[in-house]
Amino acid sequence: RDYRNKILFRIFAFVIFLIIIFLAPISKNVNFNQPHIAVIEINGLIASEAQSSADNIIPLLREASVNESTSVIVIKINSGGGSATQSKIIFDEIVKIKKETDKEVIAIIEDVGASGGYYIAMAADEIFASETSIVGSIGVRLDNYDVRSFFNKLGIKSRTIYSGENKLILDPFHELTSEQYQHVKRLTNQIHSQFIDDLKSSRENKLSSDESIYSGLFYTGTEAMNLGLIDGISSIYDLKSERYDNLPIQKYNR
Repeated sequence: RDYRNKILFRIFAFVIFLIIIFLAPISKNVNFNQPHIAVIEINGLIASEAQSSADNIIPLLREASVNESTSVIVIKINSGGGSATQSKIIFDEIVKIKKETDKEVIAIIEDVGASGGYYIAMAADEIFASETSIVGSIGVRLDNYDVRSFFNKLGIKSRTIYSGENKLILDPFHELTSEQYQHVKRLTNQIHSQFIDDLKSSRENKLSSDESIYSGLFYTGTEAMNLGLIDGISSIYDLKSERYDNLPIQKYNR
């Protein structure tokens, strides 16, 4: 009987623990009904299966945009990029929200807002960063490796069976022909051009005439401001006190 009671007590305690864990986020939602600064974080790799995917971020953007208590939407970025497609989808959603609602959207780059991270940021009404933030890297990359020499030394050979002369275009066991290289290069150029077009349409006359900003270079926050890539040097805490009357910050990535 004592052993059974001990097991039952442990089960009961575990159930109570689970109830507390699941109810804790719900209790926080009360604050979402009060005027607040809605913060949506873009952290780490931007990819379809990552935390900062379009599937995860877009519902948060929509939730903040329809909440009447949201005074401003802040996109807080700490990302060196990732998928161009995922970044583009999130960028387009922010542009759409700006057109359909009267919500102000601010992007704040903390440590890094580069490549896909900057792609998302440039959809905002204004972009801010710290002096030492890393900003930019407006370019496209597609990684590929040739491992034939290494595996030949190990006596390993590829026996991939395929149809279609270009099916193995990025296979690390096969040499890339000049025609295949030009094809892949053309694809990356097209994506890069889309990146630049979206940047110019978003930043309009704010950008410097220095063409090197489109070359994939990245800059400190101070340099980025001089080049027109961002609008100012600030942090979410400075903006909170100086512009938004110290409204509470509500993180939407629950």
